Amino acid sequence: MNGSRLLWLCCLLFLHLSHGLCQDGYVIEKLNDQINTSGYDEIRPVLSREGNVLTFTRCGYSTYDRTLIEEKVDLSKKLSKRAYRKRLKNIYSTIAGYQVNNPESSAFNQDIWIAYANGEDFSTVTHPGYPLNNALPNSVCAITPDDRAMIVINQFNVDGGMGKGYSMAYKEGSDWSFPYPMFISNYTNAGTDVGLTMSSDGNVIIMTLKKKDGNGDNDLFMSMRTGDFSWSDPVNLGANINTEYRETTPFLTIDKSTLYFSSNRPGGHGGNDIYYAKRINGSWTNWSTPQVLESPINGEADDSQPVFDIKSGYLYFTSKRDGSSDIFRARLEDPLKETVTVKGKILNPKNEKLIEDVKIMKAYANTENYEEIKMSKDGFYSLELAKGSKYDIKAVKAGHISQKASIAFKKDYIYLKDYTLDLSLEPMEKGTKINLKPIYFEQSKATILPTSFSALNELAQFLKKNKNMYITIEGHTDNNGKEDELLSLSEKRAEAIKEYLVYKKRIKPVRLSTAGYGSAKPVNDNSSDEMRAVNRRVEVYIDEVASMFINSSEVKEVISTQKN
Repeated sequence: MNGSRLLWLCCLLFLHLSHGLCQDGYVIEKLNDQINTSGYDEIRPVLSREGNVLTFTRCGYSTYDRTLIEEKVDLSKKLSKRAYRKRLKNIYSTIAGYQVNNPESSAFNQDIWIAYANGEDFSTVTHPGYPLNNALPNSVCAITPDDRAMIVINQFNVDGGMGKGYSMAYKEGSDWSFPYPMFISNYTNAGTDVGLTMSSDGNVIIMTLKKKDGNGDNDLFMSMRTGDFSWSDPVNLGANINTEYRETTPFLTIDKSTLYFSSNRPGGHGGNDIYYAKRINGSWTNWSTPQVLESPINGEADDSQPVFDIKSGYLYFTSKRDGSSDIFRARLEDPLKETVTVKGKILNPKNEKLIEDVKIMKAYANTENYEEIKMSKDGFYSLELAKGSKYDIKAVKAGHISQKASIAFKKDYIYLKDYTLDLSLEPMEKGTKINLKPIYFEQSKATILPTSFSALNELAQFLKKNKNMYITIEGHTDNNGKEDELLSLSEKRAEAIKEYLVYKKRIKPVRLSTAGYGSAKPVNDNSSDEMRAVNRRVEVYIDEVASMFINSSEVKEVISTQKN
């Protein structure tokens, strides 16, 4: 059964233009007529990282950029129509190795077109001019991870002429720069097939090459980045990928784990078919046995040039199932979520034990407007956070101290895995440290700086919520100074915090004890200014959590007895 008949049958099943549910549940969609034309070849679909820009190449089309530079002169403006056409015929014949009589309809008349998405449809199509396009073969192989540049086939000279290889054209406002050559060490290609994919970190390219040290016909080779525009010697991907047949049009997924490519090796559906293979142990030369994609993606006609968009779950590819080459897509996976799954444990940091029956709270960062997301019965939690915002997350349980965790996910970043974040929840008991933002004082004085008032206000709010809690405020210094002066300064600073809480926030003084240790309890060796700054600190510990059912005089007696 040929591709056209298969597609027709699928359309009957769903009565939906260009769609059909076939074997394995795949829906094949032919892109709209803004992209695909009748009788002309559309090849090399390439997607931006966001999946909202699609570049492709249209071949032999009457609308093409006629710029043809030779010796700094644009022949399209200098020569007559007849002379220009004759010159173009000669150039294409030289490239092809055979006589090209009609340059306009030739496969070497290739121009880059750019389509922009409206939702999931690419409805706006533009045709950029020189220098991205000219009368020579032009095609995009890859878009760099930052979406700022395109890798295009061939190398061009500003004075005119073209050579084998690849170049990079950069976005400059609404225009494109002249393509800069990419320097690939020991690059040779005895074949006419070209194609390249770039890894998501921009450090690896995989190319189609026909070389003496290959496996036969076109093979796939990889190179590592060695500079801004330079790359290492190409390395054969190995016998599991490359055969004596044609291996072309590679595409590497964003996680660098899966390679899609096309091949005409035996065992497919006919012509070129699309295969995929997995990297083994992170090696670039050790791959799993390639698997052919089943019908209806592959058919009797040539199917190649795969591009997988992880955000939408679509595999874009070209096929000749309708006669000329057109661009199709099939959804292999569900669309990527606009949220990230955050999961973890709720732990007592003192013993790493799980804490059960806990509320999970969420707020936009620095707002304190917490809302309960869910209840964790078993000490584990899982929640969804939208990308593009910063959040504060904390676990809450009566009789425990929460420590919030701040987290943010970039809106334009693709997260392939769930994010693990364990939350700390410490029982309120004697010796438990209350985590504070840093408290700052004037240099060598016990005067609290206004920037620290918010931290003290949070402490006061915490004490008002836990009226049965008694604390000790400890002052610490670095070792820079006389010990008796440092001890006195640390005591005064602890007292200054107590006074602020008593006189500004109306916390009963009986609940607040102070202690100064000078430089006696450093958290590091004071070997640098940064380390000394860490040692200049205030720490707050729970002294006692008294029963709420005894009166205040009994509390005072309990605290006094324990201290003595």
